[in-house]
Amino acid sequence: MDSFFIALLVVGLAELGDKTQLVTLYLSARFRRPLAILAGVFCASLLNLGLAVALGAWLGHLLGDWLEWLVALLFIGMGTWLLFAGKENDEEVPPKAAGRNAFLTTFSLFFLMEMGDKTQLATLGLAAGLDRPALVLSGAVLAMVLVNSPAIWLGHRYASRLPRLLLNRISAGVFVLVGLVLMVRLLA
Repeated sequence: MDSFFIALLVVGLAELGDKTQLVTLYLSARFRRPLAILAGVFCASLLNLGLAVALGAWLGHLLGDWLEWLVALLFIGMGTWLLFAGKENDEEVPPKAAGRNAFLTTFSLFFLMEMGDKTQLATLGLAAGLDRPALVLSGAVLAMVLVNSPAIWLGHRYASRLPRLLLNRISAGVFVLVGLVLMVRLLA
């Protein structure tokens, strides 16, 4: 059981203030489907951290810096899309489509953004150093869900009080800034 609690603590602390919290906050405000967002976070974390436990060392060796470049470009691309999306983002998404879109969007973004991230690397290290990989995975996934849940709640709760265009502009700026910081770090 130590493996579970160690993973819960290490991954939870590593995830605090991470870029994925900004993404879950934005997506929750955008789609207003907290359960679909939570399901996307859970499934993406399970798959991503499962890969870290099973194949993370191999993937890190194979992809190296390319993975970080991909994540940086993803942030810049998402920020640019948000900046120029215009009025189409102000339209309400039909409830049935919103749930499906919210899940798929959250799953895709969350999965890609966590590839090569500190939480995935921490999980990889814990799985390599501790006896029970299944408990490491369980603790790490629970940490991801627990740390991102407040962002989901805040986005859902306060979405109606924020003008969507303002939220899009702020989110776009944050996404582009994070992407540029990642690129500068890669070039340094």
